[in-house]
Amino acid sequence: MRDRSNNPKNPNKNACGLAVASALGVGDVTRYLHTWEDLQRAIRSMYSLRSVKTAVKVKPYTTLGSIRKNLQEHNKSADACMAYVAHVDGHVLLLSHEGKTIIDTAPVQRDRRKVLNIYGVYIPLDDSAKMRKINAEFNRGKKTDVC
Repeated sequence: MRDRSNNPKNPNKNACGLAVASALGVGDVTRYLHTWEDLQRAIRSMYSLRSVKTAVKVKPYTTLGSIRKNLQEHNKSADACMAYVAHVDGHVLLLSHEGKTIIDTAPVQRDRRKVLNIYGVYIPLDDSAKMRKINAEFNRGKKTDVC
């Protein structure tokens, strides 16, 4: 995986995964960030990460541009999250709770990339250990780009 890394500064972490993880304040949690599973593990170290694929009506050929309105509707529900992580072919993006792009290391004008997975990032209010970790990050001045 290191041989195919797109990050010359740190070949253990791909650029798009590292950008998303860093924006959430978990960029240094894992040694590797090459795969979707690596990114999920890093995010879950501090936040709750749940699939919202069904809730936002993602079908096999749904594009990233077409689900933004559905993300806004999902955010109005009682199950509102602080951000979304979208997995498209060979890339990951961080979207705001309103569906706007926060992090995209390969931006495009019209986003016709097919959505493979989309996950909601939630603050784990019922997990005191993770809440202490989030509070420690804020108190140290390492605020995330999302909240």
